[in-house]
Amino acid sequence: MTPIRCISLFLLACAVLRGDRPAAQEPPFALENFYKGVSWVGGRWEMPEDALPAARELGIEWLALTPFGWMENHTTPSVRLNRRGRFWGETDQGLRTTARKARALGFRLMLKPHLWLTRPVDDGWIGVIDFNTEAEWRQWEEDYRTFILHYAELAQAEDMDILCIATELSNPVRSRPRFWKSLIAEIRTVYDGKLTYAANWHGDYDVVELWPHLDYIGVNAYFPLTDRHGPSVTEIMSGWEPHIEHIGRLADTHGKPVLFTEVGYKNSPGSTIRPWEWPPRRRNRRGEINPEVHQVDPNEQVNAYEALFRTVGKVPWFRGMFIWKWYPDASRITEDRIEFSPQNKEAERVLRRWYAVP
Repeated sequence: MTPIRCISLFLLACAVLRGDRPAAQEPPFALENFYKGVSWVGGRWEMPEDALPAARELGIEWLALTPFGWMENHTTPSVRLNRRGRFWGETDQGLRTTARKARALGFRLMLKPHLWLTRPVDDGWIGVIDFNTEAEWRQWEEDYRTFILHYAELAQAEDMDILCIATELSNPVRSRPRFWKSLIAEIRTVYDGKLTYAANWHGDYDVVELWPHLDYIGVNAYFPLTDRHGPSVTEIMSGWEPHIEHIGRLADTHGKPVLFTEVGYKNSPGSTIRPWEWPPRRRNRRGEINPEVHQVDPNEQVNAYEALFRTVGKVPWFRGMFIWKWYPDASRITEDRIEFSPQNKEAERVLRRWYAVP
């Protein structure tokens, strides 16, 4: 039996003995310097003055800042840099201002650029970006190089600790490893912080060739954990076991620590069955009520976060996580709104109990 398996079974046994609700003394994490992070949403307007202090009071110590570049669809071989977007928090000015205010309060920072498809076709998404010709690939790669080097220079100028070189670009990263290895080397000439890649949980993180060239194994960790609504903490912890074993072997193979560059759960039934799914809209584009909208279920979100902290938080190769997602204006998040963010919900108390412990 592997050491990771032993740890998992021990934690599971402890959970069963003390029941599914949290024990008062459960924290701290396995690592002393655990990265207690959230994915900070770039707001439409400048953030409220109390936003960062409120996050700090909850024990949050790391922020992932997320600017976007634009593509029309997954077969369009161009990337448009978004220096002055609609959302202030995603602009260069907003990123710089947020970074400076955050560092003044003691936060550490990861810059995590994303691509966004403005007119997706054929159920395409960024993970399946693909082109028919070498010329198209080279055009896209040159655009992406310009895009990420811009943010590497910004991250260097603003003293950000980690730069994520890409987010969930599964097919481009798998199919064009030579380009990415060359790009990583070029990024290191302008940025001297740590590097990672935010790999998708499915068909990406465990098959890419980039981990020897990066500082962290990064995973957007929306793994399916259960097969039913309303699972207990113990059931969700059990669902983590095979993923922890697999990720642990990868960490051992490469000798790299692991970051969950994204992880999160909605406050609705089934959020541990298909965690990656966005919340359904209450109304369709014609204004009609969507019959598939789930009822709010705060308990499933609470149990999912509790199980997350009790499992991956307790293994020595796991460096930290960035909860998806955290709004500067918390007033927009209410208990009756289905959202990934744990803000203003019972799940926030779980996060505080784990994050705020020294």
